[in-house]
Amino acid sequence: MKKTGNRVLLAILLILVAAGCFYLMNYLFDHTELVPELFMGGAKEQVLGRVEPGSPQTLAAQERAFGRAAMCVFTGIGLLQLFSFVIAAIVVNGIRRGTAAVKIRLKELENADIFFDVPLYIGLFGTISGFLLMVFSKHSSLVIAYSSTLFGIILSLVLRLALLYPLRKKLLCSGGDEK
Repeated sequence: MKKTGNRVLLAILLILVAAGCFYLMNYLFDHTELVPELFMGGAKEQVLGRVEPGSPQTLAAQERAFGRAAMCVFTGIGLLQLFSFVIAAIVVNGIRRGTAAVKIRLKELENADIFFDVPLYIGLFGTISGFLLMVFSKHSSLVIAYSSTLFGIILSLVLRLALLYPLRKKLLCSGGDEK
């Protein structure tokens, strides 16, 4: 019962974090110059014109809509990366606190190896998504593609070096002495 409650609480927390991140990114997109410029590739008002309220037909309004869509894809991929990191940390922590024999816990770590590769897969998904968005906006698609790959590599490396390696070393050094 306690495990189910913790999982529900974690799911609610992750949903709230995701909603907060999307809200923050949309707020920054509407109220700063940096965020729209990052995702719109520096499309200037002098070239495209000013976005007028109620006129979705202008080139500037279309560019802004594509920039917002790219920002949402970027935020979503970043959140997936974060969630995969949290889930991998939870899995490793469960194995660390487990009461099974050392050999079984080492096998559990070997079995949990997929969780350490998930950030790489999400990074690859982000790269492909970014290149698919190239049809709409070349600059924002490159930001998504390269940053998602970089974050995936970094998170996977951190998971392996900070979580997996120390626990595996501890279990191997104990050599079956602990239960």
